[in-house]
Amino acid sequence: MKASVRQYARSVMELVADKSEAEAKALIAKFVVFLHGRQDLNKVEAITEELGRLYEIENEEIKAELISARPLQEAAKKQLVAYLQKRAGVDTVNLQESLNPDLLGGFILRYNGLVIDGSLKNNLLKFKKQLSN
Repeated sequence: MKASVRQYARSVMELVADKSEAEAKALIAKFVVFLHGRQDLNKVEAITEELGRLYEIENEEIKAELISARPLQEAAKKQLVAYLQKRAGVDTVNLQESLNPDLLGGFILRYNGLVIDGSLKNNLLKFKKQLSN
């Protein structure tokens, strides 16, 4: 039976917990050989991403991507960070910001595989749908 990406990632986390860097590198090398033997090397990228998520959960932090048409004011960013800390139950939010001039206004926020679309375009589409109902 094939193991899932999540199972592999959890196994690696348990393997390298409390190990020195040299020991962890040796274990990861053996794990890659193991994946090759099971013909699961195609899952390495997904396993790495899952390891990142597990690490964030363990350390009570998340990565979030904020896309906006223009730079947000510091007060607005602080509100978003506080919202994410409360909603995700974490202490630290690593906010990565980018600008997309194609957005007319508002923002799109991505974290933990979720998307909060607060863009003007999305809000107008929702409003149009409500009016047509």
